[in-house]
Amino acid sequence: MTRKGMLLPMGVAVEVIGGLVLAAGVTGMLMWPIPDWATIAFSVGMTLSIPGAFMIVLGLTSRAMRTAMSAVGGEVQSSRSGGLFGMIKDMAGGNHDLRHNGVPAGAVILSMQDTGVTINDQPVVAFDLEVRPESGDAYRVAHREPIPRLLVGAVLPGAHLAVYVDPQNRGLLLIDWERAPRWNTPSAGERVSAADILARGVPAMVTVLGTFSTDGMTADNGDPILGLVLRVSGPNGSYEARLAHRVPPQYLALIFPDTRLPAKIAPEDPQKVAIDWDQVHATPESQRSL
Repeated sequence: MTRKGMLLPMGVAVEVIGGLVLAAGVTGMLMWPIPDWATIAFSVGMTLSIPGAFMIVLGLTSRAMRTAMSAVGGEVQSSRSGGLFGMIKDMAGGNHDLRHNGVPAGAVILSMQDTGVTINDQPVVAFDLEVRPESGDAYRVAHREPIPRLLVGAVLPGAHLAVYVDPQNRGLLLIDWERAPRWNTPSAGERVSAADILARGVPAMVTVLGTFSTDGMTADNGDPILGLVLRVSGPNGSYEARLAHRVPPQYLALIFPDTRLPAKIAPEDPQKVAIDWDQVHATPESQRSL
């Protein structure tokens, strides 16, 4: 399969060769008598020119889309240089240059949504990411990028990704799909920290979207730990979170899609959410939405 980065140069090469052969064919057909090679050259030139032009258009369109989608919602710094020449550079190389020139960092998927667009049979997804550079504070950025077909279903909110960030514009980045997304396995310390989140967290409501297996994990008091996919509705908007959470046995019957539960969000990390079980019985919304 032709690499996306090679589509444009290959198209230019095919178009140039096709144009030269076509010109030779036209020149030959102007001679009298018309030489035998003229018709062949004309046919070959036309055959090469048409797909060459198509490859150029497709290559430019693909790279322009990748550049534009990556920049949508990103933090654009007014000091960023380049202008038209920067756009041309992005179209010529796309964000693949960041693999060599970008600054390595980590990122957590806060939410994601299918755009309905595919590039080279890969679905383009709109991500809401929290980027965590090795030095400096974490920040949020909107980013669009195709997901390799083999990773569809494995990339979910809460996953930790390796990324390369543009050193001149931290709103532009490239996800390193060669490194598999990872998940933070809940430890005993993290489970106990739910009490701390409830004590100092930001009030929110969560809606159960689904569950996943935790291989029978239990809390220290014997309560089951379930994998929950939640839609978190807080003061800064709504997003999805995936986490393992203790569920008291008397509330297991509430864990089904569309159940709304009171919760709190850790101020330093929106992916750290604790359900306030003490308030569940007093919350009329803790029931399935009809």
